[in-house]
Amino acid sequence: MKIRHFAILFVGVFLLASCGDSEEKHDHSGDDTALDEVTEQPAESGVNPLADFKFHTMIANLPSPLETFHIIEQVNLYTDEIKLTPTSGVHDLSTAMARAYGYGVFMTDMGFMAYEHQNQKTLDYFNVCRGLSNELGAGEVFDRTITTNFEENTTSQEKFVKMMDHAFNEMDQYMVDNERFVNATEIFLGSWVESQVIAAGILQGRELNDDTRPVYEGIFSQKRHASDLINVLGEIDSEISPDVYEAVEELMMFYAGFSDVESISQDDLSELENKLSRLKGLLLA
Repeated sequence: MKIRHFAILFVGVFLLASCGDSEEKHDHSGDDTALDEVTEQPAESGVNPLADFKFHTMIANLPSPLETFHIIEQVNLYTDEIKLTPTSGVHDLSTAMARAYGYGVFMTDMGFMAYEHQNQKTLDYFNVCRGLSNELGAGEVFDRTITTNFEENTTSQEKFVKMMDHAFNEMDQYMVDNERFVNATEIFLGSWVESQVIAAGILQGRELNDDTRPVYEGIFSQKRHASDLINVLGEIDSEISPDVYEAVEELMMFYAGFSDVESISQDDLSELENKLSRLKGLLLA
């Protein structure tokens, strides 16, 4: 998914509208299908056709977390203080749902560490993601899209981005082909939350200026993306924890309160970071 894009590898991911000039975009066949046509299709396979349609429509219009990292790199911001999710947390993921969320989170962290040229940390997250993919029954997809060329691709940022994007798309397609739409959505949600945590953390203490504007614009763009996400979750609410659904809905309302990029204050960023951290805690519980 083009992180979907990270999830899927990156599933999704940032979902920064300002990253729309990226050369690689998710390509999902059927995204132009009329909504009324979708609602008329029977769900013989057990897959909610409307939810599947909304998911792929949302994903097709979202940039990946990788694109977010590319923006961060361009604006020359210091990222040493960003606290990613400790790899040790993988041992606390006791359910398939938590592992799917965790896969999205850790894949995003792996991508961020690769962009920051933190080779050992990138490898640590790689090992965690590989293990989670196996536990999710998708180890073959991970090995085929990432493991085989991991060392070679991490030495070239361009190759790494293509590898991650390809992996997201392949993981997404695998989940859909195997009627695991809910897992695909969980992976996407995990990667979306983590990329937002990273972006909000980077802007802490940094006011809006020419250097930081691209990242601020990425935060503001979530006003639309959060609404699209809650729309998708609404189709599978019986499969999603009520606490998670309510936390995403609360985030959507918070983003909706931004009238423009200039309206985002440091207090807003602190509150946003708290809401995102709370949601991530629910996902990885």
